[in-house]
Amino acid sequence: MIKMSENYKVLIDLFPENTQEGFDTEALLTIWDEKDDFNALMQKASDDMIKLTSVIEDAEDIRGTLKQFMWSNCKACHNRYREEH
Repeated sequence: MIKMSENYKVLIDLFPENTQEGFDTEALLTIWDEKDDFNALMQKASDDMIKLTSVIEDAEDIRGTLKQFMWSNCKACHNRYREEH
C-alpha cells in the first residue's frame, strides 16, 4: 500500500504538456485538459492508500474498506482519464 501510494505521486509528473500527442497510450486528452483535477485525484488516491494502511487490520468489512480507500480511486481515474479496453 505504501508503494502504491508512492506510485500515485509519480503519476502526477508523467503527463507534461508536451506529451499530448505522439505516444501510443490509453490516456485520454482529458488528463491534460483537466490536469489540476487529475493531479488532485492522484494525490487523494495516494493519501487514501496511506489511510488504508492504518484501518485495514481493524476493518470489519474488508471489501467495503478496500472499495472506499482504493477501488473507488482506481475507478474514478480509469473512467475519466483512460480509454476503454
